[in-house]
Amino acid sequence: MLGRQADADHDTSRSVVHTTGVRDRIYSTRRTRLWMDKILERENLKPVTPVDSDTPRKLVEKTTYDSAMVEYLPFKSSPALLDEYIFVDGRIRTGKLLEDLDAMAGAVAYKHIDNGDPTARPVTIVTASVDRFDLFLPEAVEDYKLTAQVTYVGTSSMEIFLKAETVPGGIKDIDFERIHTPTMQDLVGHLNPNTVLATRFTMVAIDSATRKPVGINPLKTTSLDEARLFEIAKENKARRKMVASTALSRFPPTPSERLAIHDIYLEYRKYRGSDDDDSFTSGISVEDKQPLPEDVVWMKDTRLDSNFLMHPQDRNIHNNIFGGYLMRRAYELAYANATVFLKNREVTLLAMDECVFRKPVHVGTLLNLKSEIIYAEGHSHKSFQVRVVAEVVDIEKSNSETTNIFYFTMAARGNQVHPRRVLPKTYAETMLWLEGKRRRQEGVQARQLLLKELSPKN
Repeated sequence: MLGRQADADHDTSRSVVHTTGVRDRIYSTRRTRLWMDKILERENLKPVTPVDSDTPRKLVEKTTYDSAMVEYLPFKSSPALLDEYIFVDGRIRTGKLLEDLDAMAGAVAYKHIDNGDPTARPVTIVTASVDRFDLFLPEAVEDYKLTAQVTYVGTSSMEIFLKAETVPGGIKDIDFERIHTPTMQDLVGHLNPNTVLATRFTMVAIDSATRKPVGINPLKTTSLDEARLFEIAKENKARRKMVASTALSRFPPTPSERLAIHDIYLEYRKYRGSDDDDSFTSGISVEDKQPLPEDVVWMKDTRLDSNFLMHPQDRNIHNNIFGGYLMRRAYELAYANATVFLKNREVTLLAMDECVFRKPVHVGTLLNLKSEIIYAEGHSHKSFQVRVVAEVVDIEKSNSETTNIFYFTMAARGNQVHPRRVLPKTYAETMLWLEGKRRRQEGVQARQLLLKELSPKN
């Protein structure tokens, strides 16, 4: 949640107002709290029964403005709120920010799907995927403004565009106890030099009883900017399909990538501990093999795991764990792994690639997270790729399913920290290495385009 009750040591005359006001509007089941308006109160009270399951849901045309939200995080003026978000490096916790964005996406989705019919069957909104985003976290603590809006609607899914930006000079003269109404300028989707991140959440609506997809209210665009965002969303959907069609899990590496695989083989067979110490297969005697250089590390030696029991405090109204909670846990494990890899805490998040939520995570299950550095070119390259696999373990049935695979681009900060080069041993590890290399190359291009868009216009 955006904040717990402030400590008695804090001056709570203003900070508690900030903390509770924002928190109550955004979050769902945090003890007994519901979403930011009465829509979810109605959804929560409806009986989840299959009665009249064949009755089509009434659809009402809506505009972007009907469900858009804007929220403020006044870190500079609220010690209690800042205390909930402060990270070990003195900056804002990125994982907490991701939780907020997921909560806002859910709130906007519920507002958009509401058709005003009190007898309508209850609907569950789930996070299906999160688009890639680049992060530009400021060095100093700043106040934040979060904006969320529907930009695209399909048959049973919708895309929510979210943006976080700093507020130069701080947030002033704002009543944090009321629901904030976005201006039309807030909804144009343009980025600016104060933008910290911008991304898109794809949310899916399903019947709470039958678990089948339900129709979503159509979106009516009312301006050229809204029409532009709608077309961008369609293009992103087509791009995701194209990227999936060229995945290494479906097609072999390209000719140049095959040469890279051979180069890796020629290198790793030279070193001791390469799992190929048999001179018969490697062609090199054990005595002639070299020790692994200090600036190189085996990929398998970068593994870091963690496990979490899923508690009710992190569930939504349908007893599933928030997607934002999973993103936070995955990122914080990736960060921990990066610090171990660098042997230094001077690390920052540059980007998170698109993430698909494959399976729901239920309360009472065990969340197992496995992280690994899959690609690092070494000095003088500062960035590297961290892969995190999330599995949900059914404790009673003793089986597990993969729910998410996260890819983070991390980077060493400062001139005194030099990442080691990651070297795979097996073919499976080499495929991960190629995946990381592809994502790095695509990410560099995407970040350059975004930096161009964020640069001040003359």
